[in-house]
Amino acid sequence: MFGPMSLLRFLSRSLFASAFIADGVKKLRNPAESAPEAEAFTARVVPLLQRVVPAPYSSSIPESTETWVRLGGAAEVAGGVMFATGIGRRLGAVLLAKSTVLNVAIALPAKGASKEEKDAARPKVLTNLALLGATLIAARDLQGRPSLSWRAEQTVKAADKKISATTDDISHTAKKAAKKAEKKGHDLSKSARKEAKKVGKKLESVIH
Repeated sequence: MFGPMSLLRFLSRSLFASAFIADGVKKLRNPAESAPEAEAFTARVVPLLQRVVPAPYSSSIPESTETWVRLGGAAEVAGGVMFATGIGRRLGAVLLAKSTVLNVAIALPAKGASKEEKDAARPKVLTNLALLGATLIAARDLQGRPSLSWRAEQTVKAADKKISATTDDISHTAKKAAKKAEKKGHDLSKSARKEAKKVGKKLESVIH
């Protein structure tokens, strides 16, 4: 069953992911609509990737702008569904972050754009930057649970305390054993002195 906080998280994730899913479905169904905006980006990035990526793999880099639009849409749909359902939630957030980086790059005005074009592009760029920030936070969200590094640190501290307590117990036991042995040695020595005195007295009585 959902607790109040879990239900709130689920609703929030679903609302957040719905915008990405809707945009992704739109890109998958009609990539030609977004292709003109993405063309400037692919014209710059595709040749760069083809130069950087090793030769055996460079030929697999898509050159079609519509293919890049579809890839971005697929990432948005997959990431949105994963993030909303909580199945692979953080991986879904990473996919959304990557698709948002592409959206930011596409929304940026072309080099040499007029002031009017820059002003028109600004709201979309800022919106995508805000979404990018949100996806990055979502990718790091642990839902209130401590991180692995914190848990590891606490485990080490607990182990150190246990070892320290065990060492103290052993030390305390050893001290008690030493005191007991010392007392026993003292008692034996005292008993031996008494016996020696008795023997000495008997010898004296025999001699005299």
